[in-house]
Amino acid sequence: MDSSALAALGAAMLRYRMARGLSLRQLAARLGMQGHGGLSDYEKGRRLAPADLIERYEDQLRITDGELRALRTAALAERATSKIDPVEQQPAVTIAELPAVPADFQGRRTELATVLAAAADCLAGQGPVTVVVTGQPGAGKTTLAVHAAQQAFRLGLQDAQFFVELGAAEPEAVLRRLLRALGVPDAQLPTEVDEVAAMFRSRMAGRRCVLVLDNARDEAQVRGLLPGPGPVLVVITSRQRLTGLAGARRVGLAELTVDDAQALLTEIVGAGRAQAEPESVAEVVAACGRLPLAVRIAGNRLASWPDWTIAHLAELLRDEQNRLGRLTAGDLAMRSAFALSYRELSPIAGRLFRRLALTPGADFDVQAAGALLGEPAESALEVLAGASLIGLAATPGRYRLHDLLRLYACELLQEDSERDKAESALFCWLFEQAQRAAVAVSPEPGEYPGGRAAAVAWLDAEAGTLLGAVRRISARTDREHDALLGELTQLIPWYYDLRCRWSDMIEVADHARIVADRSGDVAARAFAYSMLGLGQLGQHRYRAGLASCELGLVDARAAGLTAEVAELSGRIGLAYEGLGQYAEAETRHADHADQCRALGDKLGEAAATGRRSHTLQMLGRHTEAAACLKLALKMRTEIGDDRGAAMAEYRFMALRNDQGNHEEALRRGGRALAVFEAHDDQWGTAVTHYELGRALAGLGRLREAATAYRTAIRGLEQVGEWQRLAEATAALADARSRRA
Repeated sequence: MDSSALAALGAAMLRYRMARGLSLRQLAARLGMQGHGGLSDYEKGRRLAPADLIERYEDQLRITDGELRALRTAALAERATSKIDPVEQQPAVTIAELPAVPADFQGRRTELATVLAAAADCLAGQGPVTVVVTGQPGAGKTTLAVHAAQQAFRLGLQDAQFFVELGAAEPEAVLRRLLRALGVPDAQLPTEVDEVAAMFRSRMAGRRCVLVLDNARDEAQVRGLLPGPGPVLVVITSRQRLTGLAGARRVGLAELTVDDAQALLTEIVGAGRAQAEPESVAEVVAACGRLPLAVRIAGNRLASWPDWTIAHLAELLRDEQNRLGRLTAGDLAMRSAFALSYRELSPIAGRLFRRLALTPGADFDVQAAGALLGEPAESALEVLAGASLIGLAATPGRYRLHDLLRLYACELLQEDSERDKAESALFCWLFEQAQRAAVAVSPEPGEYPGGRAAAVAWLDAEAGTLLGAVRRISARTDREHDALLGELTQLIPWYYDLRCRWSDMIEVADHARIVADRSGDVAARAFAYSMLGLGQLGQHRYRAGLASCELGLVDARAAGLTAEVAELSGRIGLAYEGLGQYAEAETRHADHADQCRALGDKLGEAAATGRRSHTLQMLGRHTEAAACLKLALKMRTEIGDDRGAAMAEYRFMALRNDQGNHEEALRRGGRALAVFEAHDDQWGTAVTHYELGRALAGLGRLREAATAYRTAIRGLEQVGEWQRLAEATAALADARSRRA
């Protein structure tokens, strides 16, 4: 039998053992073998190691990429095919066309394993196997394909290595070129395309080969180049996804991991230089977006200028307007790599790509793209995704634009005479949708497609985009969209409060205050201060929240906003409550309730009554607190505010726990928890679990109490309730000690 793969397996086993510093005897003991003579035969390529031994070998030596298993599969395939070798019937031709791969190749372990598994399947009689490698420009598709092809050669696909740069080449020309490489003289080449393809398949029959088809334009360009049955691995790289190729295995390349990108830069510039400036290495890699080509260009520039510090290059790359121009090294240039894909786009897809630079968030959906384009964008998005110019975001149904591609789109956007109009359309669509969704989340919800849960999901997905849009509007001087921001501050607090996004609330309110100041809109400034104060109270910054609410109260009175005056009175009460001034807080909440009653605002009156109950509880006036809670619960139920009713139940639960009535606390807590979970209210769920823990502990059910406390601790960490978190942690420790 041809023993090349068996010898390669033995050599790899020896190499890994030596790298771990183990003797044959030591490794045999680890593997549970009685002696080490068998290992010696395996490492010398005399015998084929059993599959279970190979698995134990990889486990003991921490080999994670499956190399030994792949080599064993190749050896088995050689044994199966050694009796029949059609290649011997054909002229001996040496074909080794694979280009060199940089010695500093890093990462891509999972993707490489996929290609090598395909190679092993070819050798096991399942060929030919086609692997399509896709990814955005600069992702390292060609490098991976060639690196994998070289390893496939070592596995046993050793009869020929073909490499074809397709580009704009026609399939017939490629077939003729391949046949010449196989030793067919021009005089023997058929004239008809079908006959040329048939001859190619015949000449490839039985050959154990690797065929790399690089930079394929589309399916039609490569379909006629695929060989017939036989042990051939075909690796196709393309910026297009080539979805029309049936049966192909797929490898999609994203950015390198942070560790692999930094390792690549380190390999290029030298370990000593990189270790001296680790923070600058991280900054350069981040500026390159962890794209292999960009990292290589940056590394080559540093290697070419040894007097440069890495920090100097990092400083150069901070300038986003000139970053693409600085990511150039000789004939390597990020802008050129992007331009190849952009030039192939249709006019409408090209226009959308340029305008995607206007998206203010990390990702976007088809509706946002449609707002930018001014027409339905599904088809254009498919073209961009197919060309790997946009990728799929982590959230289903959303897309993302790589940072460097965004910079390229920004450059191209200067050509778009309707840029401002497109951005305005995006803002109008975004703020209109945000207001509709925020109303659906409020205690008096409006209609929203898919209901409240869909509105919350939309706001979750667009929260970053919304914040980015607010920043842009605040930075503009034309005041065209100031009114949009003013309207948003009246509605979006419901969502921010639900999600405890206090930082977002504060930043949006700050920008809204700036916009209101420059326009002289006192009413808008009142809402901005009110929102700012609520965010500060959410962060337990009670003095700052009090100051903001008092400023808002002045503006609200000046603007005649009676409902907002009442709301701010309540928020001032919350500030005093947080400061421990319960008597003053109780007065403010009572005043808030009176104002709401006069306005006919039952929702506001119910909220104020519930808040007042807590201050009464803290003042030790438990009977009055219970009466307030009964009234608040009744009002919430009558107006259909189930989340508000759950809040009243939660407050009742806390009161009953303080009074030692843990059975009633448990019943009320169960009702509150069901509603909070249904509303995906993270704060309400967390604090209710804490009170459930108190109730269960009070009843002596310590194991259940500990479970409730642990759940509360996880939730309280998420919403940033640090004081309650400390209390829950201490309560958990107490429950554990009482159980011991």
